[in-house]
Amino acid sequence: MDLNEITTEVLNRHPWEISRTKCILNVFAEYIDKLHKWKKHHMYINAGAGDLYFDKALLGKYNEDEVHAIDIAYKDKASESERVYKYHYFEEIRKDSFDYMMMMDSLEYMEDDVEYIKKLVWKLEKNGYFFFTLPVFQFLFSDYDVNVRNLRRYDRKSFTDVLKKIPELEKVEEFYFYTSLFLVRFMQKMFHLPIDPEHKVTANWQYAENGFVTKLFTGCLNLDFFVNRFLSKFKINLPGLSLCVICRKV
Repeated sequence: MDLNEITTEVLNRHPWEISRTKCILNVFAEYIDKLHKWKKHHMYINAGAGDLYFDKALLGKYNEDEVHAIDIAYKDKASESERVYKYHYFEEIRKDSFDYMMMMDSLEYMEDDVEYIKKLVWKLEKNGYFFFTLPVFQFLFSDYDVNVRNLRRYDRKSFTDVLKKIPELEKVEEFYFYTSLFLVRFMQKMFHLPIDPEHKVTANWQYAENGFVTKLFTGCLNLDFFVNRFLSKFKINLPGLSLCVICRKV
């Protein structure tokens, strides 16, 4: 979870975060497993890692890997464990070679998105993967984005334009996901309804993670994700609230 969104202690994870973690991890694993066949220990950079919820799930699946997490909002840079290292800035990382890069709903905070990606790519191994998730459609920009300090939203075309300026990266897959949430946000914008008026965002979900309500919403989002990715393989791209892009360094 983005540290800008946490105003109180997180007691229950939001269905969006639970679903995104599970679904995105399954997608990333398809690419990660290719390299794990011949190399057991991999290193990741996660730029904008937030509270490390996704990273801990990742390391739970790959128990010999390590994550170098970057987030300017960290109050304490002490390592979470022997396999999670925390930094305020990219420049603090001394290692020069990483197998994977991740930016999950964090590129939108960067004033110069192209230059920031270029800095990360410099440390990415050839044939290594760069994973992105991005908030999409600038016409959906709202008070919510202002509250969490987003500078922009993307779509397939605008992010392709970003990648054209980074010839080291080759796009291998992209798809929108969470059409259901897109429709909710679209209606909120169309009818000028308040979006997150109390600035609680996703950090104050009131239902237990193992409860019926959370499981129901999470299951619906999982299905939404699966359908969108499946259709994208046939060049059918439904609009979603987020975009997933996988790139490879050539």
